[in-house]
Amino acid sequence: MLGYIHCSMLWTVTIAISVVSAAYIRPIVFPNGTIGMEVIQTEDRIVTPGDSSNPEEEIDMGAFEFQLTRQDVLWLGSLLRLPDQGDVRIRKEYRVLTNEERNAFHLALNILKNDTSVSLNKYDLLANIHSRSSANKAAHAGPGFLGWHRVFLLMMENALRQAYPDVTIPYWDVTLDGRMDKPYESVIWSDDFLGSGHGPVTNGPFLHWETPFGFGHLRRLISAQGRLLSDADIKRIMSRRRLGDISYFSASTDTNLEALHNRVHVWVGGQMRKIEIGAFDPIFYLLHSFVDKIWEDFRSNQRREGLDPQKDYPQFYGRAGHAPLAPMGLGSLVVLDGLSDVWGHGVEYRPRPVCNTTTRPGCDSSYLRCNSDDLCVSITKTDAMSLSITSNQTQSTPEHNHIPTKRDNLIIGNNSSTSGAHALNNSRTTDEQGQDVVEHTSTDRSLVVNRDNISRDDINITTSIYRPYILPYNMYIDIFNPLRHQMVV
Repeated sequence: MLGYIHCSMLWTVTIAISVVSAAYIRPIVFPNGTIGMEVIQTEDRIVTPGDSSNPEEEIDMGAFEFQLTRQDVLWLGSLLRLPDQGDVRIRKEYRVLTNEERNAFHLALNILKNDTSVSLNKYDLLANIHSRSSANKAAHAGPGFLGWHRVFLLMMENALRQAYPDVTIPYWDVTLDGRMDKPYESVIWSDDFLGSGHGPVTNGPFLHWETPFGFGHLRRLISAQGRLLSDADIKRIMSRRRLGDISYFSASTDTNLEALHNRVHVWVGGQMRKIEIGAFDPIFYLLHSFVDKIWEDFRSNQRREGLDPQKDYPQFYGRAGHAPLAPMGLGSLVVLDGLSDVWGHGVEYRPRPVCNTTTRPGCDSSYLRCNSDDLCVSITKTDAMSLSITSNQTQSTPEHNHIPTKRDNLIIGNNSSTSGAHALNNSRTTDEQGQDVVEHTSTDRSLVVNRDNISRDDINITTSIYRPYILPYNMYIDIFNPLRHQMVV
């Protein structure tokens, strides 16, 4: 049952500490069964594992906070929308995509990268949202991590579909590489997939990609540090029941999905090694699609056990930016909105590849094989070069699916329109003096999520208001005071 507790003196003290001195709280169960709280001192800046030994200079966070233009805000606002009803987006493992589907995905990314109708370009402008402090407060080191990235994935998928219809974001099942003797030899790091995993990316669909703000050529250093998620990791996560059991700051180290995902960031290396610039590498979205799939499987388990995932926000959430009613930094959403089932409408994950040893031996992809334990593993780059791919994946690839690699070879159309959408464009912009101006370009205001009319008992976006919409995009400043609100438990 959804209930409330008033802020006690203990909560007042611990939350104040978390804001001022970057200390966080986590529950402790004592032998007698009572519950206390532990205060954990940590750095104010979120750092992925391994960064402390990184010889690179400290990142200048101010570079990401540039003023958004009117066109920037209008375009970003167009991405904060749900799929049209009846529009089912099937997310598959990256290697299970047909050649045509994979080429279309790569093409859409390159179209965004080369579209300079907004600041930076469309790909980098959206990736920069992951870098800005206004969104970062609710995106990392807390139970809001999963919901925030679910919304962010949908925004990128909407952007891709503006560039190329019907594209969806595949997921990278890292266990398929982790089962290999040498994961760094996976076909993932070949020309047909992500390109080189060692040093600057000089082959594949993303060669010549540059990272803005002076971070140079897209590069990676796979398997130098960190590690990939394993089957055992996922099994432990699935054995838990509550969001707090798999999130900062209550989860144990071996079931903390965010912490485990951090290690994959470090394993990839390069831009992915740093939270602030990780989204500038397209692999970021494939990894987070896999994390989101794990979470969706976890939520399905909760439903089978009679738990409502939409009301499972933990009482101990740590950072002030993860308070249930704190702004998410994406549109007018709050952190708790990330738990809503509405984000799953129109999105479907295909199961992780399994080895079929009966009807049709294999893993439903020429890029995967069954190992001696009857588990699917990735083939190597060498295997891919020596094989003639003749499975049902091989399809004629239209000439327009050719992946552009140089900006001057790509003709960019007007990709800002939302094809087939009947949505309210309710976008927050800034005038020449920097003042907020909200523009309404539709008379159907019923499509707007009006939070003032939503009661505290129903602050999730629910299926009763499931219609295509665009939320006002707003870069929040740090003025939220969690002590002004009752806390949801």
